[in-house]
Amino acid sequence: MHLDVAMRTLRRHGVWAALIVLLALATGWAVLRFVPPTWTAETRVLYAVTGLTGVDQGVPAGALAAARAAQDAELVASPAVLQPVIDGLGLQDVTAEELATAVQATATGTFLDVEVGLGDPAVAARVAESVVAQLALRAADDQLAPTPTAPDAPVVTLDLAVVAPAAEPERPSSPDPLLTMAGALLVGLFLAALLLTWRARTDQVVDDEHDLAAATPAPVLAHVRVPARRTLADALTQPPGDVAGLRTALLARAGERPHASVALVACGTAASLEVAAALARAYAGTGRDTVLVEGDLAAPRLAAGLGLQGPGLADVLAGAVSVVQAAHATRVPGLRVLVAGDAEGDRTDLVASRQSEKAWDDVRASAEVVVLATGPVDVAAAVLAAACDEVVLLVAPGRTRRDDVRAAAHALQTAGTSVGGVVWVSGGGRAYTT
Repeated sequence: MHLDVAMRTLRRHGVWAALIVLLALATGWAVLRFVPPTWTAETRVLYAVTGLTGVDQGVPAGALAAARAAQDAELVASPAVLQPVIDGLGLQDVTAEELATAVQATATGTFLDVEVGLGDPAVAARVAESVVAQLALRAADDQLAPTPTAPDAPVVTLDLAVVAPAAEPERPSSPDPLLTMAGALLVGLFLAALLLTWRARTDQVVDDEHDLAAATPAPVLAHVRVPARRTLADALTQPPGDVAGLRTALLARAGERPHASVALVACGTAASLEVAAALARAYAGTGRDTVLVEGDLAAPRLAAGLGLQGPGLADVLAGAVSVVQAAHATRVPGLRVLVAGDAEGDRTDLVASRQSEKAWDDVRASAEVVVLATGPVDVAAAVLAAACDEVVLLVAPGRTRRDDVRAAAHALQTAGTSVGGVVWVSGGGRAYTT
């Protein structure tokens, strides 16, 4: 994963990653809080053989002691040792089998290390001492011969010396607070990394130019912010200042053409009608005769937003009225609006008819600038956009998906045109839904 992709993914989904880490730490805290602690008492015993004399007998004496230590390491968890411990300490609530799971012994040469892990530190220490005492009693009752096949071999005895007496542990052996929280942190970071890696591979949201380039090579012309809770009338009378940059870019592209038409096509949830209204107002502010056309025949809003009645674009395309009759003047000098109207029958057949082509030529010739807002792209929107000089995609960063951009670009290409540029649309303006 490239660093820039990782940083974008972290910026988008860092909150969820942080929640996963916090949840893992909370789980670690819950383990420390609710899991009963285990206290481990330890003791070390030295095995020695007595009764042998002579220098040459030193090696067999050590071997005998080591062999007995290894034997007792296997025997220490048996009922033969633990049942007397239970009876001697009065541990009536535990069986020898249950206690065996808490007792461990390891033989190292002539040393035997005994560990007892229980929920009570005092009981753990007492059990460790009692286990060693039982081993000492068994050793005292046994007799060893260095060479059992020799009848004249000397009889020897074992001595057990407690090197490290069992003491009450000062802190529990498990769960360890540091290790538990460190493990929880590592698990949380691992799961967060998995989440971010998965989102980096599957996230289709367009958030910046890098994401946009993966969907279309069209350049970004401007970034327009649609203020929250603004009406369409506000967009006509008080357009956002950043729409002037889009107007400048489009004017430079238009060159010396006497008539210019621009189609604003919404990708996903971008608000095309609000941006188109602001752009038309910006054009009219330069003294150019401008017509704002609502091309979203499926979900018209302009007439209701401006309080207008009468025929609209659908009626013009059908040849029922002329664009001069259908366009409405506004309070903005040089700006007229053509609402969507009521489309009868199939919208795709309407916009693709020969009558529609002629009618759209009349719309383009009726003003110096025609700004068309198509709404979400479909076949009808693509056909209308293809009849314009410029086609601009409106992309809402953080909400529009790459598949939406690709689908819009493909639909426009199928209709015979291409995307000339992209406008970032952000803010709280009304969003179309697809």
